[in-house]
Amino acid sequence: MSLSNDKRAPSRTKLLIVGGGPVGLTMALLLDRFGIDFVLVERAGGVTNHPKARGCDIRSMELFRQWGIGEKIKARGLPPGSDTFAMVDSISGREYGRTVPELDIGQSPAWRCLVAQDVVEEEIFDVIRASKPGCVLYDTEFTSYKDLGGDGVAVHTRDLKTGQAQEWRADYLIGADGAGSSVRRLTDITMRGPATLAVMANEFWQADLSHIPRVTQTAGYRVRPEDPRDAIWTVLNGASDRWLSAGYVGKEDDERPLPRTDAEVVALARKQTGIPNLEVKVISRSIWRLSRQVADKFRSGNVFLVGDAAHRFPPNGGFGMNSGIQDAHNLAWKMRLVFDGKAGAGLLDSYDVERRPIAESNADFSLGNQKRFLRTDAALRSGNIDEINFWIRDSHNHLHSSGQSLGFAYEEGAVVQDGTARVALQARRYEPSDRPGGRFPHWWTDLARTRSTLDWFDREFVLVAGPKAEGWIEAAAKVSEKTGLPIGVRQLDAANESDGIWLGLRGAVLVRPDGHVAWRMPWLPSDPVAELGSAVNTILCR
Repeated sequence: MSLSNDKRAPSRTKLLIVGGGPVGLTMALLLDRFGIDFVLVERAGGVTNHPKARGCDIRSMELFRQWGIGEKIKARGLPPGSDTFAMVDSISGREYGRTVPELDIGQSPAWRCLVAQDVVEEEIFDVIRASKPGCVLYDTEFTSYKDLGGDGVAVHTRDLKTGQAQEWRADYLIGADGAGSSVRRLTDITMRGPATLAVMANEFWQADLSHIPRVTQTAGYRVRPEDPRDAIWTVLNGASDRWLSAGYVGKEDDERPLPRTDAEVVALARKQTGIPNLEVKVISRSIWRLSRQVADKFRSGNVFLVGDAAHRFPPNGGFGMNSGIQDAHNLAWKMRLVFDGKAGAGLLDSYDVERRPIAESNADFSLGNQKRFLRTDAALRSGNIDEINFWIRDSHNHLHSSGQSLGFAYEEGAVVQDGTARVALQARRYEPSDRPGGRFPHWWTDLARTRSTLDWFDREFVLVAGPKAEGWIEAAAKVSEKTGLPIGVRQLDAANESDGIWLGLRGAVLVRPDGHVAWRMPWLPSDPVAELGSAVNTILCR
């Protein structure tokens, strides 16, 4: 797909994505998998060289595994068991204590990985660089758009190298352009919540600290501050020589007279590590605002917001990038069904209904972690060992978050609830369940433990039937033929309620392409074809 020199003949694409960070790239990867043509435009000249976000949660790693990049990303992150925080005077000095890693109890075929955003972008881009249905245009700026209603959107871009303007016609515009989203600013969408909780400075630097014990088994160091304004959070990014320091520099604006020079960053690194003659190379730096905001809606006409364009969290807990990846995962399959004529356009409205409550939950969880950091800093400054120990133990509520990562469920939207009561989310504990709205539970389907039930759900709906539910299997074939919707079928050898499988011997669940249960009936009714067909039509807004 190439730029046209004729402004009177706009180039066409199904979807135009603005923003080439991990979320925009994820959207492109999914569209590529579905064979949907797209154009992604990004102002930068390529993927980021700054670590920015760090950490892929369990659900994101499950998706990366499915997309064939899980092992590559894992290999470039910290080793398993490194999800610990150490509270110290300096990285090489006194350690007051540390948290313990969260125990993997086998509820997923994957596990979280402490890896930096630049790695994630590189690996996703490597998949889509040769995409046949779409293309990525770097050095290309989004300038404006016009919503044409039933005719889609007219989008204007500009090549930053040549200055050439271009008009595109697309069915939908996807804003994946981050916290300061230009796409969002041109819509009627507003953000709710505090835009600035603090102004932070990142310094990304290189220094070999591999000689320090347990350094590669430590996700981050909370360095004891002499003053609240000196609080520094230093994290390891993928190898023992790549470090990112984050610190407070103002309430509303950067209150420093001038940004730190390279010499000052070197001095800061030596102070944090406790090594006066440490060789330090400054790689990059950035200023950002600590926020807790969620958009009042994720869709405006033919425009959809994903990732930081739709929600901004404190980074504490690592849910920003991960929430955005899951936004894209939620939206892409719905786009595909609408484009294919298998679903009504109303299915796209379920994106906001489903994802916005999850964003609110993740925003609250992240804000709670940020407040926990402040109390931990105060405890470190006090020197009271009992107070310090209390906040170290409390930090497990920050790190042990499998429930927050896997346990979220959609109560409304493209789901048909079965009348069972909603179970409260427990951030530290994931309870597997086949209740509508939640992710279908994982268990291994082979003795070698290479194939998971999660592998069943990718590009189409799947009916999972109980061991004696042949009636549902026959119904799925008839409903698929009648509606034109492909429905795969999987039959369980056993329905183990202890694994969260409540569909029973003769029941069934219908699972969406994103792995979330859309409908459940744990018995065989008199007319299973009518029941399943009604559920499909409701889910697809027919």
